[in-house]
Amino acid sequence: MVAVIMRGSGEDARVGPVRWNGLTRGGARMLVHDDPASTVRRATDALIAAGFSDGGDTFATAIRDSGSEWVARDVRLGDIAKSRKRGVVEFFADGTGFDFFPRFWRGATPTVVVACARRTPEGAELIVYPHYSVRGGADRNDAAPLVRRAVEGLSNAYSASGALISSEKLLSIKNDGSPASQAVVREVLGWR
Repeated sequence: MVAVIMRGSGEDARVGPVRWNGLTRGGARMLVHDDPASTVRRATDALIAAGFSDGGDTFATAIRDSGSEWVARDVRLGDIAKSRKRGVVEFFADGTGFDFFPRFWRGATPTVVVACARRTPEGAELIVYPHYSVRGGADRNDAAPLVRRAVEGLSNAYSASGALISSEKLLSIKNDGSPASQAVVREVLGWR
């Protein structure tokens, strides 16, 4: 399996022509012995270390001000305008041999990843889930290996400390009101 060749991070991330990101786009749900705020902070730090950029305070503030039981943050990858531009360049450079030069690499598929947690009787329920933009110039699942790396690192760290209660992959997410659901991301961030 060929992994993503990526340069830069966050909104400036560019992707090389040789890539295989896997078929799954999902995130993860974990139950951990920790408080929700610390859990979200650790998840956000892991996602940023994997190559995402901090989404700022807008989402976190909106969730807190809504009176939600959830604590949430968002991180981002790619930029819609850069992705479209690079998608056009990639189209014309594809197969010419020029696409292997970094100048012709396309912008990463625009993605928002939400990390959110709430208190449960067992500890904290953490959800990490990506949302790809339909307005970007490419839909190549670029964030998937980065999300997998961050989630695996979190799972290993919580497991090593004995704080991991359970962990499961999420191939999809219900619009159940959690900040990671598509409806909330669309309503609060206007993300499509």
